Amino acid sequence: MALHQWRRSNRVRTDGTILPVFTELPRAKGLGTTKRRTPAFPPRREEVTFKAGFFSTLVRIFLWLSGGLYFAFGVAVDRFRGLDTDATRAVRLRLTFEKLGTTFIKFGQQLSMRLDVLPYAYTRELESMLDHVPPIPEAEAIAIVERAIGKPINEVFSQFDSDPIGSASIACVYHAVLKTGEHVAVKVRRPGIGEQLTADMRALEWLLILGELALIPPDFTSNFIRELRMMLIEELDFVREARFGDLYRKATRKQKQFHFVTAPRVFFDLSNAEVLVSEYVQGYWMHEIITALETDDEAAIARLHEMNIDPIVLARRVQLIARFNNFENIFFHADIHPANLLVQPGNKIVLIDFGSCGSFSRKELNSWRRWFDAQSVNDVSGMVQAALAIIEPLPPINKDEFALRLESVFWNDLYAIKSKQSDWSERISARVWIGFLKLSREYNVPMRLNMLRMIRASMLSDTIAARLDHDQDPYKEFRHYEKGAGKRAKKRIIKRLHRLLGPSKYIRIENGIEAGLKSLYQVQRTLDSIRNIRIVPLIGKAAQFFLLSLRTSMWVGGIALAWTMTVFLTEVFRSRNPLAAEPRDIPAIFMETLLDWRFELITLFIVALAGRRIFRRLMDRDKSEN
Repeated sequence: MALHQWRRSNRVRTDGTILPVFTELPRAKGLGTTKRRTPAFPPRREEVTFKAGFFSTLVRIFLWLSGGLYFAFGVAVDRFRGLDTDATRAVRLRLTFEKLGTTFIKFGQQLSMRLDVLPYAYTRELESMLDHVPPIPEAEAIAIVERAIGKPINEVFSQFDSDPIGSASIACVYHAVLKTGEHVAVKVRRPGIGEQLTADMRALEWLLILGELALIPPDFTSNFIRELRMMLIEELDFVREARFGDLYRKATRKQKQFHFVTAPRVFFDLSNAEVLVSEYVQGYWMHEIITALETDDEAAIARLHEMNIDPIVLARRVQLIARFNNFENIFFHADIHPANLLVQPGNKIVLIDFGSCGSFSRKELNSWRRWFDAQSVNDVSGMVQAALAIIEPLPPINKDEFALRLESVFWNDLYAIKSKQSDWSERISARVWIGFLKLSREYNVPMRLNMLRMIRASMLSDTIAARLDHDQDPYKEFRHYEKGAGKRAKKRIIKRLHRLLGPSKYIRIENGIEAGLKSLYQVQRTLDSIRNIRIVPLIGKAAQFFLLSLRTSMWVGGIALAWTMTVFLTEVFRSRNPLAAEPRDIPAIFMETLLDWRFELITLFIVALAGRRIFRRLMDRDKSEN
């Protein structure tokens, strides 16, 4: 009522007319598309996750147990025949995984990276597992592709070969042609493979937990399963793989020294977590070139010469690629396998399959650089110190003993590398890493996943280079890489200095002034707090504490001395009797007094009284403190 009267009193003029104050005014119009307000934050990224039910896990457990029985029976037969060795067991394990099917093949291939868990013979055999499995049914593959592109397949592709050019345990790869005329490779993830792998990981985890009760060291299961699951699931995420491939392609195009290496172009608008569409590249696979050289295939070698492909140049470039991946790129390709390197005319290399990649922190990267620097100048002690820094924190082991044995391993391999009479397989750094991992396994030193990936990448690249050129010197190649890396580092430093001296320098100056003022304020507060401390009462309490402690010690010492003299005089008095023993020395009686329970009880009582007085004095507040 009052509000109505106020409004009327402000609207009525003196002549009785009403002012048109409260009227409708024009308002801004939107685009008129929708009245629904969209969220201000971006949508959450969908992570690739898979679930496995309880019963599906039980089924996989029975499959694991059947595989274990098959392996154990085969080993028993080999032992009965006198053929049981690490090599035959490794072959038996590979055959077991291949017999059990798709997910076990991929599991075995990933297990081949765990040189810290399995002997080298096993990892080498598992790496060569056959990865040719029946292809995805044509109707399912087409449905998956159409779901990814959001359109019928004939609206995007002018041609699509439903017979895959590659059929592996994780995915099938098809050759197709876009409407724009570009040839592409379409990688399709197998339906249900994620759930199968998850069930297998869960089943393996249950079995390892049971084994941990009797055979497996504690805390081994959780780390091993977590890292293995990470390795397997990462390969199922095609979005992650596409990003790594695209980043690598852009990184190498910026470096003139690496004009010879690239990665297939990715078509992101046609790709998702299940389907990866990338440029279709052609050339000779690296494993074909190595086989031609090692078998002395004259026809194949002649074709290589026609395509201007030189094995010695390829060996050097493989080493350069590995060093660039490890030390300069924001991530490294952890699977530089001959089957993932495609060679084109003019010694150009295309790197494919970025499903397994890793990265390091700045601290870890510096440790790796120190290791390779020390290796290049034959500094074995520096190699040992760098290796220890890489694997820190170390478990409770004898660090000095471990370092001495590691130094011995490095020296032995260094002698083999330097000897011109050694076989090419002994003159590569892979021998050093194998000895290092064998010793780490003996001392139960845990290895992080990225470290294993780095070691594997280094071993693969060195081995490929040595098989292409038996006379290559890995130390010399590293120094050659360092020259180019130094020039690129110089450019980066100059560019950074220009950025520091640009307009943004005033922002940094302002931040520096603020930081300086803050530091001065902290110093002032510290000085004020020190000034408020009352030194005289503290000195008085310290003196009182010292006096009470001294008085207590004198009381205890006096009682001990009186006790000792009493016992001594008693024994002297008794010694007058011809049948009595001679009196003991005073020091012996004094030590016996200190160990006597009655004296200790008296001492405890005196100390308790003195402690009570000391505590009360320390807790007192002097009048000057009030």
